[in-house]
Amino acid sequence: MEKINLMLVALLMIAFTATVVRAQGDGTNAAAAPAGRMALDNFSSSKMGNFPRLWRTWPFQRGKAEEVYHVAEENGTRYIKAFDDKDISAQIFYNFNWEITKRPWLAWRWRATELPAGAAESSDATNDSACAVYVVVGKYEGNAIKYVWSSTVKPGTVITRHDGKLKIKVLDNGVSQKGRWVSHQVDVVADYEALFGSKLGKNPSGIGLLTDGNAVHKPAGCDYADFAVSGIGK
Repeated sequence: MEKINLMLVALLMIAFTATVVRAQGDGTNAAAAPAGRMALDNFSSSKMGNFPRLWRTWPFQRGKAEEVYHVAEENGTRYIKAFDDKDISAQIFYNFNWEITKRPWLAWRWRATELPAGAAESSDATNDSACAVYVVVGKYEGNAIKYVWSSTVKPGTVITRHDGKLKIKVLDNGVSQKGRWVSHQVDVVADYEALFGSKLGKNPSGIGLLTDGNAVHKPAGCDYADFAVSGIGK
């Protein structure tokens, strides 16, 4: 169950802009490619088995997050391996200069490795997800979209939380594809306008991840890879 404070999340991500921009300057963190595609962190600056170096946490949550998120490698591709079996529920964040009008599409791959049994994002008592990717918009009174791989909720379902400031959109669910990589590409501008009923007038602060099972007290696991933004969708 996420303990999200959207204002704090946005401020936290903004506070670390300079760190990420410096890292991008060495060519290891973002790279322009054809069709306006910009790959995000490829984890080349992180040590295998460690917490991803360019990602951040809530204040005083780094130690907990380091128990959940680690850099791993498979077939030459590095990725974030997340596993929470201690009811930790720690979010991590990656900030970058996202010019949303130029690159409205966000792409990534994820692989659910452990679905928290009985979890359902539609209830406070069961609000856990194996995989979750956030897009945070706004500096003080921000909104956020949370894309999830749910244990039980039907794909396509939209859930509203936090007085309308958080929209949860279910992309995958269940165990049929558990253990297999699934790719997604979402039009953040179109989703934002459809979900919030208003124009997206600001650049997103960046993205966040959350793998947790603390509401139902069950293990949750997900792998995340190949984050990128682009100006052209599928």
